Amino acid sequence: MTTLPAAITGKLRADMPGPREVLRRVLFPFALFSVVLLALLLLSWYLLLPRFTRVELHGVPQDPSTLQTYVQDLQDQTKKMEEKRLALILPLEGSPYGILVQEKMSQPSLLAFHEQLKNVARTFLPEQSQAVFIQSISFERDAVILTGDVRNVGLQSMAVLAQFVSAVRAMPGIGRVDFPSFTRERDESIGFHSPFTLRIHFS
Repeated sequence: MTTLPAAITGKLRADMPGPREVLRRVLFPFALFSVVLLALLLLSWYLLLPRFTRVELHGVPQDPSTLQTYVQDLQDQTKKMEEKRLALILPLEGSPYGILVQEKMSQPSLLAFHEQLKNVARTFLPEQSQAVFIQSISFERDAVILTGDVRNVGLQSMAVLAQFVSAVRAMPGIGRVDFPSFTRERDESIGFHSPFTLRIHFS
């Protein structure tokens, strides 16, 4: 194996740069690269990113920061509306919804009352269960309006109507029944009959 002469080896060692020289040579390119990279990042942050990250809301481009504020406002408004809704329905006592529920519960059930009236019409005169014919029932302010007809009893239609009114007045919860106009009419198909309209008030 051959070795380099000592003179050549010493010269090579003398020509090799030291650590400070290496650092000095590398520092400028690294600094230049850092400055260029920083400039590119700043340009992309202010020019490119806003263009690609914007979202259209109602046809208007919005920045992410603006969207965060918009979402927060929506959440606040939703929370207030939920609190308002709960205040309207809970608790029932003293609330507008509770008052409406109480009014609804206090109103008589027309369907149930209609069935009660039909039962009275069938049973108040057992020998003539088909004497009273109920045509319609409706609720008007504080009273129930009942229209019907007394038939199939001949000339006794007005007397039967008076008995039916008395039976209705005797029903539970009835405060007053306005007497109808007692009339007797003749029809070719059903004979003598007495149409009526009752105004029934609850107690």
